[in-house]
Amino acid sequence: MEWNLDKKLFSIVDNASLNDSMVRHLKSWLVEKAWLPFGGDLFHVRCSAHVLNLIMGRCDFEYSKNVQKFESALQQCQLKSKKKMALDVQTRWNSTYLMLESVLPVKEAFNCLAQIDRNYKFCPTDDEWKVVDVIHGCLKIFYDCINHFSGKNFPTSNVFFPDVCKIQLKLREWKNSQHNFLKVMVGPMKKRFEKYWEE
Repeated sequence: MEWNLDKKLFSIVDNASLNDSMVRHLKSWLVEKAWLPFGGDLFHVRCSAHVLNLIMGRCDFEYSKNVQKFESALQQCQLKSKKKMALDVQTRWNSTYLMLESVLPVKEAFNCLAQIDRNYKFCPTDDEWKVVDVIHGCLKIFYDCINHFSGKNFPTSNVFFPDVCKIQLKLREWKNSQHNFLKVMVGPMKKRFEKYWEE
């Protein structure tokens, strides 16, 4: 109030459930004073980048776990990659995308390694590589959107709203995919997406 912010607030972007009570009280007080447009319906906005991370973070990309021996395969087969190997970190879904991004261009290293090392048991089949390619394409859409959401020069919703629409359309498309693994993966993602963006 000392800075007259009470009359200048439009919305608060916040995902912390601990703050929900504070936001509710602040919203109620501002609505009572008639200082919020639309009766405060747009006051509490969830952070879009965080919501996308929540949607993606709980997905199990089991097919990508076959590519853990990447560095060894490249060295033994004397192949060079333009990208440094990104290892899969279980708590960060985008590490799976970065790993697949670095692996796909040199996937022949795995076949080479399987031929020269009898103890190598992680060589993906052609069908598994197809699955990896499909998952990589899906993850790229989320990865690009989160990078866009995180931009410092354009934090307004009109800029990233098309990304949200694109994700919603893709989730619908993937739910009807010919790939069963994609249908199973998308179900929980779509449910979480709708929880946050229903309104």
